[in-house]
Amino acid sequence: MILKRKLQTIFLIYFFQSYFHVKIVLSIQTTNANEFCYSKNYTEPPFLKNRCQAYPRLHDFMTVADILIRSDCHLVNGCRKIVDNLDDTIEEADFIVVGGGVGGSVVASRLSENPEWTVVLLEAGPEQPTAIDIPALVFSALGTKYDWQYVTEPQKNACLITKGVCAWPRGKLLGGTGALSGSMYSRGHRQIYDNWLKAGNRKWGFEDVLPFFMMSENNLNFRQDKYLKYHGQNGPLPVMHPTFMNPVTEIILEAGEELGYSRIDMSDPEAFGFSFAQIMMKNNTRVTIPTAFLRPHLNRKNLKIKINRFVTKLLINPVNKTVYGVEYIDKTNKTHKLIAKKEVILSAGVIGSPHLLMLSGIGPKYDLEYLGIPVVENLKVGYHLQHHVSVALNIKMNMTNNLLFTYESIIEYLNHRTGPISQTGALQASAFLRSDQSNANQPPDIQLFFDGYSPNCENAQVHYGCSKPIGIENFDIRVVNILPRSTGSIKLVSSNPFVRPLINPNYLAFDTDFKVLLSGIKLIKKIINTEAMQKLGAKLDETPVKECMNFNFDTEEYWRCYIKYYTSGENHHSGTCKMGPPSDCNAVVDDELRIHKIKGIRVADASIKPIQPNCNPIAPTIMIAERAAHFIKNTWKINS
Repeated sequence: MILKRKLQTIFLIYFFQSYFHVKIVLSIQTTNANEFCYSKNYTEPPFLKNRCQAYPRLHDFMTVADILIRSDCHLVNGCRKIVDNLDDTIEEADFIVVGGGVGGSVVASRLSENPEWTVVLLEAGPEQPTAIDIPALVFSALGTKYDWQYVTEPQKNACLITKGVCAWPRGKLLGGTGALSGSMYSRGHRQIYDNWLKAGNRKWGFEDVLPFFMMSENNLNFRQDKYLKYHGQNGPLPVMHPTFMNPVTEIILEAGEELGYSRIDMSDPEAFGFSFAQIMMKNNTRVTIPTAFLRPHLNRKNLKIKINRFVTKLLINPVNKTVYGVEYIDKTNKTHKLIAKKEVILSAGVIGSPHLLMLSGIGPKYDLEYLGIPVVENLKVGYHLQHHVSVALNIKMNMTNNLLFTYESIIEYLNHRTGPISQTGALQASAFLRSDQSNANQPPDIQLFFDGYSPNCENAQVHYGCSKPIGIENFDIRVVNILPRSTGSIKLVSSNPFVRPLINPNYLAFDTDFKVLLSGIKLIKKIINTEAMQKLGAKLDETPVKECMNFNFDTEEYWRCYIKYYTSGENHHSGTCKMGPPSDCNAVVDDELRIHKIKGIRVADASIKPIQPNCNPIAPTIMIAERAAHFIKNTWKINS
């Protein structure tokens, strides 16, 4: 059987080379003699062939799909990939950046703009697989080796379908969790940032942070004068609408208008309404943060990017409380020390940053002493965890999904960057709305996401032969509480850096958070009852879930039960290294992102957000990293 499959695969590859004129070359090098090539020997590893394991019939199809995608030299661009070089050892640098996710990529890029400063970025995971740059495959790395695959402590009011244990995907790859996410670009309401300012964080109001949003952005749509006040055009990060609007997206937007909501720019300072979302992409290819900020600058001799380097400890002088370097382990389990001549910038994320701080003696005194960790500074590290919580409703629609995952759609994308897999289906649309727990003077506390009508394992042509039968489609609408009151914590259970911390998001501890989701469910029902949606026969799936059969369907009691069992968390986490003034007993970093009472270190990632913005998290995290680089440049310019 194994030999038969191998022969089938070889035949299919030969067929594609002959029929579609596709060249299969797995050792990628896309350069000419005059072009700099950072990694001439890069080979894209297999990735997609195990993507659809729930569908054994797709094994051969996914194997060939994987080979075709890995053979696209322009998509892979092997000269701009990071190769793990164990021989290239470094003992010191001016700046050490821990974590190659959203924040770390930006900071390392900006600091290395000064050719006199040496910058080393250490990332625990491997290089990013190329396939996730294809819009329809954006979530393909979830649950794989590129995902830390964290889970929470059992929750009292959430995820009861899995005994209260909620999945927490976190990126373990260059690009971090941002590389695993849907790439929507939104910034949050101006009031959120003005409240940061009111809490004592100087120059963190909306007007203060706006230039740092704009400096990273290259908006390819909003280039008219009326948008120039809020959108940048000269930054490294391309932001744009998908080039093709899925028909179901237009229907969703029409439904919103029918209910009196406007079509909006998701990054409007007071965003409220429905939107054709903007995505971080160019030429129908996702642009992750390393692709925008790091890959164009791999020829900088003062910038070193090290993958598969797990930082286990901060090196701290306990006498003067100064961080002077890090200790890390490479993929052969060999331990190294790296000395920072100027600063360490911690960008390991909402879990990784507090985890490393506590392992190094910076955190809650009682918890550290209990584990035998010498206390360097008693700070509320790991507290104030915030997370956007959601629940999805299944909708039946009489609209066939014609966007199939096929050999033809793969070839069309590879040749022209068009076709079914160049888009994310209904996820193109989103909405910022207010619950009945909010008022017109407050930021929206609900975001809606629309899931379905995209090519995926369920819509692979192998299932259907030459055509897919016309029928009812399943379509989900997720309601997300984007201003939750409940907060949780990250706590150590061991001084061993390889033992994972306890994650307790404390979902739905406040009844207000339940009420926001209940309001969202009411809004979803209004949307599906609009004329626009009824043209497609939109209907809420009224099959009661067995866990809530004791309650009458569509009552508040039923939906409360449903929310408890079918809760989900978005990839929107923050707060575990909270920014605040010295007078804030819960603050970990000051308004220049320096850890209170500790020298030589800053935190530059989503963990510093004192109040989580009511939006997708990537754009605010980029802004934070831009500000961190600005603070660092000013500090060392003055010192010099």
